[in-house]
Amino acid sequence: SSHLGANVRALSSILLEGMALRAGRRLLNVSVVKDFAAYEAMKTTKTPAMVGWFTGHFSAAGKMYEEQFEAMSKAYPKYQFYKVDVDDCPMAAYDAEVEDVPSVVITPLGLKPDGSSYGKESMVVVAAELARFDQVIPKAKAALDSLPIIEDEAERAPWQFDPSTGTTLPAHK
Repeated sequence: SSHLGANVRALSSILLEGMALRAGRRLLNVSVVKDFAAYEAMKTTKTPAMVGWFTGHFSAAGKMYEEQFEAMSKAYPKYQFYKVDVDDCPMAAYDAEVEDVPSVVITPLGLKPDGSSYGKESMVVVAAELARFDQVIPKAKAALDSLPIIEDEAERAPWQFDPSTGTTLPAHK
């Protein structure tokens, strides 16, 4: 009987490890931003675009549609997808001009077809209109697909604080 108990414990341990690995693997392409420095650091990476899911622990709609955001991230492997709880990192939400949760914020970092750089004015914030939270992800996909972003291999400088808006702007080139 003790031999059977040991086998059951070993088997349940293996099953739990497998479940933990699957749960961990599922989120690998979506990073969680906990502080403003991590959010700012993403802007200096080689990714052509940052795509953020801004939500709050209090948001039922955020919980309902978060899985769709994770699925969307798999369709765009070249882009940096991330999640921000607006209570954990309010400065990132302010910088991204988020007014409601859940929202998807698309920040193009690559080049426009004419070779010029995208700026803050090209950032797209997709929020629910008239509480149509089911439309946030489809509208974000449409907005992302409509942005022609060309990868830029040049080093990116950190964005600069803009005292007139209280947000950050790309460094001047």
